[in-house]
Amino acid sequence: MTLVTRTQHDQLAVADLISVPDAAGRLGLHADTLYRLCRTGQFPPAIQIGARWRVSVPKLERYLHGDFVAS
Repeated sequence: MTLVTRTQHDQLAVADLISVPDAAGRLGLHADTLYRLCRTGQFPPAIQIGARWRVSVPKLERYLHGDFVAS
């Protein structure tokens, strides 16, 4: 059994999140467009953490493949 410390777990969780500009680059959109979609709730893979928006990479992949169900 492999034990994962809290710090390692937090680092793994952060690795699954990317910035909106990074996600916009993957989608071929301008970052301002993606920020607008985030604010209006039209881009479900995005989550707001404090004042910042982050995009879940696993959710983004499912979204791009049409397998995304908003939770």
